[in-house]
Amino acid sequence: MFGLVRALFFGALALVVLVPVGILLAVIGLPVIAVLGIVALPILLVLFLVGLPFLILFAVVLALLGAVFGVVVAFLSLGFVVLKVALLVLIPVLIIGWILRLVMGRSDPYRLRV
Repeated sequence: MFGLVRALFFGALALVVLVPVGILLAVIGLPVIAVLGIVALPILLVLFLVGLPFLILFAVVLALLGAVFGVVVAFLSLGFVVLKVALLVLIPVLIIGWILRLVMGRSDPYRLRV
């Protein structure tokens, strides 16, 4: 119980002291912030005029690089699909056809033997 009373007492004392300090800082600090904001406007204008074109160029370059890499990766993935089909489908079919041709023999007498 004593701890609660002590916390309430020191909390009220802190409010009595800190509220006027906060009001004083607000009265002094707000005009200072306004003056600094007015002084900073030309600097912001220069940064906007100089930095914005660089930002736009940077964004365009990144977009073009992304598009180029996207197209390259799309063609590479298509190439991998073709290789996979060749390895998993066409080569076994070629081997089976070769084995069947060896087993069955050549049945076409008019075939040119080169």
